[in-house]
Amino acid sequence: MLTQYRLTLTPAAPCRPRSEWAYRLYAALLERAPARFGAGAHRDGVTPVSQFLVPGGDGLLWTVNLLGEESEAALVPVLASAEAFHLEKDRADLAVASRTAETVADVEDLLLRGAHHGELFRLGFRTAAAFKSRGQYLNLPTARLILQSLVKKWNGCFPDCPIEDEDGEGLEALAAGLRCREFRLQNRMYYLKGSSIPGFVGDLTLENRLDGFQRDLTGALLLFAGYAGVGIKTALGMGGVDVE
Repeated sequence: MLTQYRLTLTPAAPCRPRSEWAYRLYAALLERAPARFGAGAHRDGVTPVSQFLVPGGDGLLWTVNLLGEESEAALVPVLASAEAFHLEKDRADLAVASRTAETVADVEDLLLRGAHHGELFRLGFRTAAAFKSRGQYLNLPTARLILQSLVKKWNGCFPDCPIEDEDGEGLEALAAGLRCREFRLQNRMYYLKGSSIPGFVGDLTLENRLDGFQRDLTGALLLFAGYAGVGIKTALGMGGVDVE
């Protein structure tokens, strides 16, 4: 199961919130979760949570995606009932003004949504997204990089229904069937733990030109981006994506 919470947070006092506050909020969330969850959440390299923060107007929109039963059990009790979060380092108290939740039941549900979606997918990168290859940060998206990231996250989220592609030819075929129709991107740094990571934000519209199961699977993967995020460090606030 995938569950997406959207919490509107209101600061108790005037402040200058940043997207990087997502990392602080994630830490505050883990403090209220069972200790065993926080200790094991990053053990396999694929975290069962993605989350990001978008400041706007008088409040902040915090999106938290729970990717599987483990994160559901540990974090739903907190996200469904918390009235406020305190960020010690930033001396900020954020009250929960409103919250919504929506779910995707299982892989079949996601594949069905992909099958019924149109050809166009607009990915809105709301927080800095980046990829990493051979120790280098890559801050320009390609269809292959996006799908490669999503397949890795999919296999971590759905271990009973993995996408197997040992030689990489399947991924190449899916990527070749995606056409970039429109993009409006700009560079954006993400500041994390004293480091600055080069990334990008903006909108990218992809056309799914595949047929049959490949079309449905690619559609499901692109919709999955709205829950799993794209690229590196999505549990720490990077790579937050809205899909239209």
